[in-house]
Amino acid sequence: MSTHFAYPPGRPADRDEPKHGECVDISAVPGARIIKLSVSHPRFDVTLVVVAGEVDLCTAPLLRDKLLRAFGSQESTMVVDLSPVTFFAAAGLTTLIEAQAAAERADRRMVLITTVRCVDRVLEITGLSTMFCRVGSLAAALADTAPGCAAPV
Repeated sequence: MSTHFAYPPGRPADRDEPKHGECVDISAVPGARIIKLSVSHPRFDVTLVVVAGEVDLCTAPLLRDKLLRAFGSQESTMVVDLSPVTFFAAAGLTTLIEAQAAAERADRRMVLITTVRCVDRVLEITGLSTMFCRVGSLAAALADTAPGCAAPV
């Protein structure tokens, strides 16, 4: 099931699409949550998506779009760094589940960097922690190239 969210006028969704690697900050929008997303390539076969701020019903669509677009690239592994996340709601979990499914369909690998309680707790209490490859650092994500996840958190 796909859900489409309507954004208030003036939200970043109404602007031109951000350039690759550009941060998206919606803090200037009244009543909006703050999320910053950046995309880089620490290695030729890896796409790194860094997520900072709050992941909730308001910001999850931005994260979903960024992650699903990243799977369109040729890199075999996508690392999602969630260590700068300050709040993580059910909508964020849904987004990660969708991204994991997209990775599997594209025969790609998704690795999560999770070092903050707000993310780890949601994954653990829902029983979904084993669904994701989770590591504690970018170095661990880059060192592990096997299809599974040899370096769990």
